[in-house]
Amino acid sequence: MMKKMLIGRFGFDPKAIMVLTDKPGSKKLRATGKNIKIQLGNMIAKALPGDRLFFFFSGHGTSFTDKHNRNLTRHAIVACDDNNITCMDFRHYVNHLPKNATLTIIADSCFSGGLIDQEPVQVGLLPYYNPRINNEDSNYKPRKLPYEAYLAQLSSRTGLNSPDIGVHLVQLFDLEASILFSLPPDEHPKPLKADQGILLSGGEPNENTVDDPEDSNGPAGGAFTKTVAAIVNAHSAPITNKQLVIRARGILGNRKDHPQHPCLYCSNKNADAVFLRKASHGQAEIGQTSEEGHVLEE
Repeated sequence: MMKKMLIGRFGFDPKAIMVLTDKPGSKKLRATGKNIKIQLGNMIAKALPGDRLFFFFSGHGTSFTDKHNRNLTRHAIVACDDNNITCMDFRHYVNHLPKNATLTIIADSCFSGGLIDQEPVQVGLLPYYNPRINNEDSNYKPRKLPYEAYLAQLSSRTGLNSPDIGVHLVQLFDLEASILFSLPPDEHPKPLKADQGILLSGGEPNENTVDDPEDSNGPAGGAFTKTVAAIVNAHSAPITNKQLVIRARGILGNRKDHPQHPCLYCSNKNADAVFLRKASHGQAEIGQTSEEGHVLEE
């Protein structure tokens, strides 16, 4: 769905779109934390000034308290090997964009608001000091990996008795673990005065997101993904990042069952910029995950 939209609507070169997946038997590159980071790094390293880059992830998300500041909540997407890519990693990638190049991220996962560390919020909640919303019931499967389940999963692999997931991730993945855990706080990347990161999240920083069944908007998949595609396909004229998120928020936030509230994090200028504006080049990463696994497409 997302790949088709990138090519047909926004003119991306199919050869510039990399797909990573966890589907059994697939010949595509496996969506491990290492592979996702390698492809993100390669995409940015090859980018030219003024390029538009795109990263899409649909699957499990998680959040956890920062061990250095108990008042801060950190957010991450979870790869198929249990490694994660945190808000600090995305801050690192955004800080390395060439001049005037943009990195648009669509994160269709739970707790995905604030997935670029300290990126200004344009639509939605600030990502750091909010209690978690419980918008789930027994009739649907949220796209989250609860902290307690994630910790137990990692502990079973490391054999360590630590409540800090960073300890387990560094033990398992060494330098492939997030820089949030592998580097001391004084070496973490700091936000720029103005950057070109654009995050469209499937929900608030403290909110679950949900899968939708097959319907007129396409096959079964993330509700936010399907809503974005439906809005773009029905809107022949260019639409800004802010307009797109507000429309998606209006649709998903007003649901009677399982409402979710998409958010936008970017600069004031990029809030009013056209979604996936035309540029001299286009490169993309697209991602999807199921409840059991994780799929990434670039």
